[in-house]
Amino acid sequence: MPSAKRRERHVIAANPAAVRGLLERLERGPALEGLSVDARDCTLLVLAEVLNNVVEHGYAGAPGWIGLMPLPGRPGLGWRIVDRASRAATPAAMARDMPVQAAEGGFGLPLIRALTDRLALRRKRGMNILTLEVRAEGGAAEAGVVCGAG
Repeated sequence: MPSAKRRERHVIAANPAAVRGLLERLERGPALEGLSVDARDCTLLVLAEVLNNVVEHGYAGAPGWIGLMPLPGRPGLGWRIVDRASRAATPAAMARDMPVQAAEGGFGLPLIRALTDRLALRRKRGMNILTLEVRAEGGAAEAGVVCGAG
């Protein structure tokens, strides 16, 4: 009898070291297999921005956890991120354009938006649930962003 394919799921502590470790595991693991180098790099960049935003702005130094799971249908490109941080991005912050001048911060959400086809944030039962889909091949170039080294 064939078995159902199990989706990869991760739960990490909400701190920079755990985020870095998860990104390294994803880079080497099966979740991003089959993506081009550019699509893999863009996916890792988007996930790094999202996860670090949860750590820095959502939990703001308080202890917590972050869950990450791939979505069916868009292997390596579709993701759901769940956390219990008390703060989440506001709709106004999610709609903000890329800053014109170089500044400390302010590029995260506009960069995430530029590299995704779909980005939806909702709060349910005390949890923030962010669903995203990284742009398909060529999407980063269309957005004017270079994700990889080549």
